[in-house]
Parts: sequence; structure tokens; C-alpha cells
Amino acid sequence: MNITFKEYYRKPLQYVLGILSVIYLCFICVYSVDQFDQGFIPSMIGRLQQGQEMYKDFDYIRPFFTLIFWDCLLKWIPSTSAYFILICRFLFVIQCFATTLIFQKLFFNKIRYEISFLFVICFIQTFPIMPWHTVDGIFFGAVSLYFYKRKWLLSTLVFLGITALTKQSFFVFSFGVFLFVCKDLFINRTLNKKDVVLSGSSLLLLIFAVFQYHIIENFVSFWNLVFNTSIASSFYDSSIAPYLFKSKWQSALLLGCLVAIYFVKIKKEIFEYIVLILFPVLILYPLLNNGMYVGINILFLFLVILFLKFSPDEKEVFFLLFLGWASTISWGANIPTFFVFILMIKFLEDKNRFFLGLWIISLSAFFLLRLKYPYFSESILSSRHVLTKDIPAVSGLLMSEKEYEYIIEAENLEKEYPNIIFLPGSPLLDVINGKYTNRASWEMDVEYPTWKTDLYKLNTNVFAVDEKRFTLLKDSFYKSTFTVEIMKKKRIIKKTKHFIVYGE
Repeated sequence: MNITFKEYYRKPLQYVLGILSVIYLCFICVYSVDQFDQGFIPSMIGRLQQGQEMYKDFDYIRPFFTLIFWDCLLKWIPSTSAYFILICRFLFVIQCFATTLIFQKLFFNKIRYEISFLFVICFIQTFPIMPWHTVDGIFFGAVSLYFYKRKWLLSTLVFLGITALTKQSFFVFSFGVFLFVCKDLFINRTLNKKDVVLSGSSLLLLIFAVFQYHIIENFVSFWNLVFNTSIASSFYDSSIAPYLFKSKWQSALLLGCLVAIYFVKIKKEIFEYIVLILFPVLILYPLLNNGMYVGINILFLFLVILFLKFSPDEKEVFFLLFLGWASTISWGANIPTFFVFILMIKFLEDKNRFFLGLWIISLSAFFLLRLKYPYFSESILSSRHVLTKDIPAVSGLLMSEKEYEYIIEAENLEKEYPNIIFLPGSPLLDVINGKYTNRASWEMDVEYPTWKTDLYKLNTNVFAVDEKRFTLLKDSFYKSTFTVEIMKKKRIIKKTKHFIVYGE
């Protein structure tokens, strides 16, 4: 690999861009907050810290390892401590950085300072800064591939198992790589001593964690929630359809073009310049499109063909493509943004003279995108922001005045009604208030399979409904029937700026 600057200006520019990259990564840890997803994993950790058991005491419809992982990372940091979310965000960025370091080892066999920053900036792109099961699956999947490259096959198997235990979509990845590992074990039956020690230790720790977190005791609940077919989307709709057009003839045309690209005799350099043009276009275009990417899935397929055509022997690249595809199997965002820009850089590794421009473009574009289109929040460019302090969990965050008022209003309602529950899904407010009364902090149907049971158990509770959010979600995949029933059965006892309070 030879991605580098010319010697006479490489180091000064490295230092400048490195400092700016560190400032950027710190800034995105502090900037903005959202009431939809931000508190999802932290609310689960808060429940565990209060002694609740997974699956038995609260609904979690994914395998358990993400919660174990983050509970261990945050073991000595109470969820109601002032800077809990800020700490979660810094740990998330560190995790992403570690993931991209592993990518470098897989791609290039060594780690370069300048590529590390470019990779982590492109990996995080505009994803909200928060713990997330998909990112955990990518991290542990990358670890398993690293061990596979080193021929530590037993450790590979253990970490493939851990990868599968973060999210159902990684089952297919873990099983696919498992077959390769089994083939290698059959061919070469000699084992590395360090591999045996590491795999044995990791497996023992995993078994200990399974018992420590009462997974075996609550296995029936675990199975019913994680493998609940009533809320699962079809495999085709979540894994294949996002990469095709709705029109069959357009999809056929796309596939035909991809096949033609594979067989046509064109020099790699031509495609390198095409990718070099697409890179800034795809990163900058969201600035003109309300922060939304376009064409990422098609580009992913294009990159698959390019690697098949020009790098058919780079097994690690295809394993990462496999991991990237598995990460998109979801009922939410089905686009491989975690991988696509990094894979473009990998394809361009011989175009070292353009590296500086890629770094500058990535850092500038993603910074502007985050400023202008923060995730489910208001931009600092259009509204006044405040740096919060003396608020449980969210101190130290730079948020809009509207979000600040929203949180303060919720805190005041919790003081007035200690048994209040915020609907239709405000996990961050649960973390701030330190109360987890019902079985899910996301009260949407797909995340709350046991809502009917809670509906009768919580008859005496007070409920605060964010009517704006309820209206936004009521006819969508993320609807909350629990909220609908509460609004039918209860009467309005109070109205505030952001909430309608229901009670007896």
C-alpha cells in the first residue's frame, strides 16, 4: 500500500488535518440531541443498573450481547450521572475508531495515522453519535475477520458467535464466515497456542456473562422476543429489495449494466477516476438534498463488481462487503453508509496524490452536514443553542433551546406526577428521570410486543403524550398502539407546551 503525501509537505498537513479531525470528533460528541433514538441503548443500561433482567423485566427484541457489552463499559457510571450521554458518545467514537483501525489491518496490513482519521470520519459519516447494536455487530464482525486473517480460527469462531449475538441480521454473516473457518480447520488441523488461550478465555467470559445476566433463566422470554415472527419483516424486503428498483425492468437494466461492467475490457484507472468523481459528489450532494444520500446502494453494488473484476483474490475485502450488506438488513435504514466511502478509498489506494483532497472533502462535508442537518433536531445555524449543565445524563451537551425546554418541561412533569410515563417513545427522558416503569422505553409496537400486558398493569399511572411525535408516527411502521389505547381510555388532565397529560 502506498497512500501517502509527498515528503516535503506531508507531515505539516497531517498535523493540521489531524488536529482539525480531533476537534471535529469532539464537537460531534457534544452537538445536538434527539428524543427518538439517542436514549435507546442507554435506557436499557439504566434498567440493568437498577437490577432489571433482560427479557424478563423489559422488552428487547434483539440478542443480548450489545446490552452486556455496553453495561460492562458503563458499569461504574450511573445512568443518571450528569455526563452519562456524553460519556456514551465518547465511547462510541472510540469504538468506531477501533473498528476502522481493524479495517486498515484487513486492507493494508498496517495502520497509518492519516488514514485512521479519514476512515473514522467516513465510517461515522452523519450517523447519530450513540451506542447502537448495528455498530456493535460491525465492530465484533471486524474483530472476527482480523482473527481469521491471522489464522486464529478458534478465536474467529468465538467472535463470530458474539457478532451474531448483537443483532439478527448478522446471523447470515456469521454463518457464512463460519463455513470458511470450518473448511480451513478441516484442511489445517494445527492450532496456535495463543489462539487456544484467547478463544478459551473469551468463550468462558461469554458463558459467564450468559449466566450473570440470567439469559438461561429467562430463555423462553428471550426466544419469544428475539424470534417473534409477528414483528419480523421479510428477508427479501429488508436485504435484497433495497438494492433494486421498484420497477422490474429498471432492476433488470441495473443488473445488466453491472454484468456488462464486469465483462467489458476497460482499464482499472478509468474506473478509479469514476470513483474519484463519485466520492465528492455523493458526500456533497446531501447538502443540497435536505441531508439525504442518493444512490448509495447502487454504488455499493458497483463496488462489489469492481472488486470482483480487479481484486478477486482480496478475500478480506469481500468479507467486509458481506459484513456491510448484513449490517443493512433492517427495518430501518437499509443503506451501507458505514462501508461505502471506506470501500471507495480502498479502491483508490493507488491514487495517493488525491488522498489529501479526500480527507479535506470528507471532513468539511460531514461537518457542514451535521451543522445544517442534525439528527432529528434543530440546526445551530437556525436556532439558539445552549450548553446544558446540572441536568441528569445530558449535561455538557450543546442543544437547541427548544430541546432544552422540552427536557426541563418533562422534568417538571415528573416532579408533579412521580408515576408519569412519556409517550410514544422517549427513552432519553427515562434516562434523565431514572425511572423505567413499563417494559419498554420505545413504546412503538415493533419494539414493545408485550404492550397489552402493560396496558392493564399501568392503569393508575399518568401518561404524557408528545402529540406532535404521535401524529408523525401514528400511521407509520413505528406506530404505537399502546399510546392510542391510552388516549382512548384516559382523560386529559393537563396540557403543556409539548405534552398532553392523561390520567384518571
